Amino acid sequence: MYELEDKERREQYQQSGRKDWIKNIAIIFLSIMLVLTFFSNTIMNYSLPQVATQYVQQGDISPKVRGSGVAEVEDPYSVKVPNARIIEAVNVQVGDEVKKDDVIFELQDQESDELKQARQDYADAKSSFQKALFSGDLTNEAVERIRNGEYLTDDEMQERLDAANSNYNEALEEDMEAGLEVERLGGGSDTSGMGSTQAAEVAARDARKLAEAQAYKAETEAELTKATNRRDNTIKSIQAELEIKAIKKTMDDAEAKVEKLEKAEKGATVKAPVAGTITSVTYSPGDTTSSDTAGAVIQQEGKGMTVSFTCTKEQAQTLKVGEEAKPQNEWAYSEFTAKLVNIAPDPSDTAGSRILKFEIQSPEVEAGDNVQLSVGANSKTYDLTVPNSAVREDNNGKFILIVSSKESPLGNRYIATRVDVQVLDSDELLTAISGALSGYEYVITTATKPVSAGMQVRLSEDVQQ
Repeated sequence: MYELEDKERREQYQQSGRKDWIKNIAIIFLSIMLVLTFFSNTIMNYSLPQVATQYVQQGDISPKVRGSGVAEVEDPYSVKVPNARIIEAVNVQVGDEVKKDDVIFELQDQESDELKQARQDYADAKSSFQKALFSGDLTNEAVERIRNGEYLTDDEMQERLDAANSNYNEALEEDMEAGLEVERLGGGSDTSGMGSTQAAEVAARDARKLAEAQAYKAETEAELTKATNRRDNTIKSIQAELEIKAIKKTMDDAEAKVEKLEKAEKGATVKAPVAGTITSVTYSPGDTTSSDTAGAVIQQEGKGMTVSFTCTKEQAQTLKVGEEAKPQNEWAYSEFTAKLVNIAPDPSDTAGSRILKFEIQSPEVEAGDNVQLSVGANSKTYDLTVPNSAVREDNNGKFILIVSSKESPLGNRYIATRVDVQVLDSDELLTAISGALSGYEYVITTATKPVSAGMQVRLSEDVQQ
């Protein structure tokens, strides 16, 4: 009997163990499936496009054109020091109002490099003048006349040259005729058929004529030599006088420059040539000036400053010359006016952008300051606005993608849903739209991967509102 009971107990125990074992296997299997499902969803989620979203909400559209540029002086007057001088004192600073003839710089009393060079140029020209005057190509009469400041006119020079050439041509013609006569007489007369007495008389006569012709030829040669020398000397004299006249002009100019620089350096100050506002000062005490550098720049009285920046062709079409502009940071200025004065194509951009030029008036703006302006129509409120990046377009028109939530056993799933819209207005930040929207939907603005309607997406951690 006891053996039968033990056997039943053993069978019950074995059946109970098999049930526990099956239950444990089932629990382990379900756990593994849950873990695999979790990791599968996690991996799938990380493979989904991550999107940034923002509410569709009421907002203001400000179709203004905004930009910034550097303030520049309109028609600036540059004050330059005409020679190298050392600055003794600077009597103005940026922003100062000056009147005409107000002293801007005081200069050290010293001879400038430009004055030293001018004196050297004058000395060189004077030396060249003296050398040319006594070169030996001029007659004493010409030297004395030039020393007295008297020069032949062009007509007088031409007259002298014509006379010398005419004298030379006459002497040459006479000498050539005399030579031909000597050549003719040198052949003698034909005495054949004459008696000895008659032949002797003819020969004596021919010899006498030849001697006379040869003597005359010697005279014409001498006259030709004199005429040649007179012509050559006349040419040399005229050339020398022309050269001396040019050297004298150079010498006089150099002397006048010396006198001008000496007079300019006696005052040792640089004055404002016009009234206005100092917009820049280049030099400090101790600096050496340069004739190529503006020591100061004056914004002339009655003339303002300008600011320019570029915009798109479409933006420019909404503007008109004469429109008032405002600073983007109005709080920074107590007095400020700006007006659009010009719209012009940007030569550096083939895409057709435009350059907007504004004239500004403000005591708080100096040349070189960066000025931020906005110009255009006033803002308008719309019920539905989205960031510009949220508006998409395909062959069917413009649309946005909103995020729809669907529940699942493992959590919410987010699906991109298309909503067709019409664009009502826009500015550089927002677009006003109309469509099948109630407001406050989450609209997709950016994504890590391309997104299309119906795709499951993953929300970024920072959801914009």
